[in-house]
Amino acid sequence: MLTVFKIRDTYKIIENATGLSSDEQHDFVQRYNGGDHVFSTREEAEERMSTLPADTDGGKYRRVHNYDVWVVKYGYCNMHGWSDVHPFEIVRVVSPKCIELRAMKAKLDEDFKPDYVPGGFAGHIRNQHKQTYKYESCDEGVVIKARLGKKGWKSSHGRHVLNDEPRKFYDYNF
Repeated sequence: MLTVFKIRDTYKIIENATGLSSDEQHDFVQRYNGGDHVFSTREEAEERMSTLPADTDGGKYRRVHNYDVWVVKYGYCNMHGWSDVHPFEIVRVVSPKCIELRAMKAKLDEDFKPDYVPGGFAGHIRNQHKQTYKYESCDEGVVIKARLGKKGWKSSHGRHVLNDEPRKFYDYNF
């Protein structure tokens, strides 16, 4: 299991002319190139949090921010290959920027029946986003290393995304 830290922004939007405000909104602080900003230690997150603005003024409206650090625990790092997703479990955390992963077994639920309609080259499956799987660990599977870079987690298998649950998706329409 990989433990990381995120900065949560709890803010209100206030109209400058009237002082009317919105309900509290919650969002995680994003990186400049998209995606949640994730930190290896609480200290790194707090250091970054101290540089964030308390107020942002947008002319007619302003935002009043309140930041706090959230602890997030991930047990899975699913591989995204184009439109397909394959489940991988985190076996060991080597360092904050290196983890060991192992592919999981995913069996398509018998209740899922593809809704095929003619079209395209070989047809189209309309309900592909409703597919569900049953997952189990594969102890005899090969352990691979994934490293954290500027664009996220990567291994010899491809790009991985941290998650709190395994995920499998097969794109029938690709």
